Amino acid sequence: MRKVMSAVGAGALLTVGLLAGAAPAQAASCTLVQSEIYNGANMIAWSQGLQGCSGDVYWEIQSGDAGGWQVAQSGTTHYDNAVQSYYGDVELPCYLRVYAKFGSQEKLTQPVQNYNCAG
Repeated sequence: MRKVMSAVGAGALLTVGLLAGAAPAQAASCTLVQSEIYNGANMIAWSQGLQGCSGDVYWEIQSGDAGGWQVAQSGTTHYDNAVQSYYGDVELPCYLRVYAKFGSQEKLTQPVQNYNCAG
């Protein structure tokens, strides 16, 4: 499985490796943002980031297999009061969900099937 994802930010396409790490102290108005996964038209996409603060968000792309979940990719991405859209397809597991954590805030998407997966 290749670790290739793309992010759309400020109208430009950027190549991004996905997210992991520790979170700094967060402001009271800081919100971890993560949308549900969109699956359609040969594309899987979601948005993730921080609103009202700056910091590192730990993330995992989890692969569903035989009733359990395994971490397929993980990392840390720094957001500076911004939300980015991530998308991919063949590089992603056949059945996946995305987990994100910033401080005490956690988000987990509903699982989706990637019909164009490489596995």
